[in-house]
Amino acid sequence: MRFGGLLVALILVVGLGGAVIALHSREQNTQFVSQQQALAPVRAGELERLILTTSDPRPGYDHPPARARLARCVSFAPRAALGNPWSCVVRYAHPPDVRYRVTVRAEGSIYGSGQPEGAPLRGVLTVRGCCVVPGQ
Repeated sequence: MRFGGLLVALILVVGLGGAVIALHSREQNTQFVSQQQALAPVRAGELERLILTTSDPRPGYDHPPARARLARCVSFAPRAALGNPWSCVVRYAHPPDVRYRVTVRAEGSIYGSGQPEGAPLRGVLTVRGCCVVPGQ
């Protein structure tokens, strides 16, 4: 019985130590927070310019790779620095246009998924690229 009490006490000490470490790691990382607060705002034109460098992801339209011809993006959170999420309608060489839901990451890369307008596919089309350059 004496060893049982000792075992329970040891488990409690280890658990308490783990809780202290977990709570301490949740404290703000000041360097990370300062980098996030210093993000330059992303504008629609900057995102549109990056999307124009992407290729048509639709099956059958990738040989030769056709670039986007027109992109129009609208932010769902215009007051946020990155503006996420974005809705972008992209026109390629062949209709229909494709509507993407795009996320701009802190380092400026983008990832979006979407469907052709009026002609949905079974899968999801993706667009990705690097990097949005704020202020240009």
